[in-house]
Amino acid sequence: MQIDLDILITIATLVVILGGSSSLAGWVDGRRPWVAILALAGGVGLLAWVHLDLKPGGLRFRDIPDAFIHVAAMILN
Repeated sequence: MQIDLDILITIATLVVILGGSSSLAGWVDGRRPWVAILALAGGVGLLAWVHLDLKPGGLRFRDIPDAFIHVAAMILN
């Protein structure tokens, strides 16, 4: 079973956004947001894996919105 690259890109982007905002909020509150930093690192690592190994020609910035649209279309269809 092979997972769709658009699903991986969407999940990784969402994890990066949530981990980045959560780590920033924790840093502003004066806490150590270890879980948020680990989530951010995991999301960046997943995007790097897709870019370097899975996507032929590498990941372009244009691929991220296209992946979101494709995943939304798969859900709504």
